[in-house]
Order: sequence, then C-alpha cells, then structure tokens
Amino acid sequence: MTLRIRDGREEDAEAVEAVHYESREAVYRDRVAQWPPQGPDRPGRVARWQAWLSDPTIDSIVGEVDGEIVGFCTVRPSEDEGVDPEVVAEMPTLYVRPDLWHRGYGRALCTEALTRASARGFRSLTLWVLEMNLHARRFYGAVGFTREEVTKADEDLVARRYRIALR
Repeated sequence: MTLRIRDGREEDAEAVEAVHYESREAVYRDRVAQWPPQGPDRPGRVARWQAWLSDPTIDSIVGEVDGEIVGFCTVRPSEDEGVDPEVVAEMPTLYVRPDLWHRGYGRALCTEALTRASARGFRSLTLWVLEMNLHARRFYGAVGFTREEVTKADEDLVARRYRIALR
C-alpha cells in the first residue's frame, strides 16, 4: 500500500477527525480517566478540523492510501511561551490510523512536516508528547527529536516538549 502525501483541505475534516479520534482512542482508552475527553461532540470536532484545515498559518498534510486518508499532521509557528515563532515551528498533531502503525506512514508524514517547516524558514521544530505515551516517545526519538526538560501539566497528564533542528 503506497502512501500519497498531499495538502489537507477543508473537505477532509471528517476523515481527519476520524483518524484523530481513533488514534487517540487506541493510545488513551483505559489509561486516562474521563476518556473520551469532555468537550464538543463529533460535529464540534469536525468543525474544529475545518477551521484548522482552512487556516493559512497551518500546514495541514494528509496521507492517503487508495484515496482514503489514513494519517495526517500539522505544522504552525510555535505558540509556546518564550519561544520565537519566527524561527521555531511546532507540530501539534501527527496521527496515523492504529491498524496501520509501523508501516512507515508516520515517518513519511513527519519527514514532510520537517521539510515544509524548513522551507518556511524555521530553524527548529518542537512538539509535545504525554509522558505516558511511550509509543510516541520512542517514535520521535527514532526520528531524531531530543527530549527537553520543559513540561506542562493538565490535571494528572504531564507532557514533555521535544525538539529537532532543521536544515
């Protein structure tokens, strides 16, 4: 199955939301209290993705197999406090359908995100990973991200920032 990478479009919102939800469900179900999270129902989540996919400051990248979206990622200027958004990008999302993990799709999407961030003139790219998400932590380490000592917490969930230098 060959992955085709392209720009995400507003009309991809339902498919992107489905991959996002399914992936998060696979990682956090039975591990996080109050899962699924409180908040908007599916139409609300789809509307949020429509906004992200149409936002010109966000590079939205989708991966398709046989015309079906199986993964996606996004890149934008960093929103972290004390970080220069002119030189530091962040990748707030990178998700692949769980039944397709370990096929290189996540790495291909991540590589495209790094290429785009570099082309936009960013010098480094950061992302946040929950400490409990060992799968993601291993993946980002293998790609070349370095774990920083910066953390943030939301209730009992602790996330750590990772960074990679861009060319």
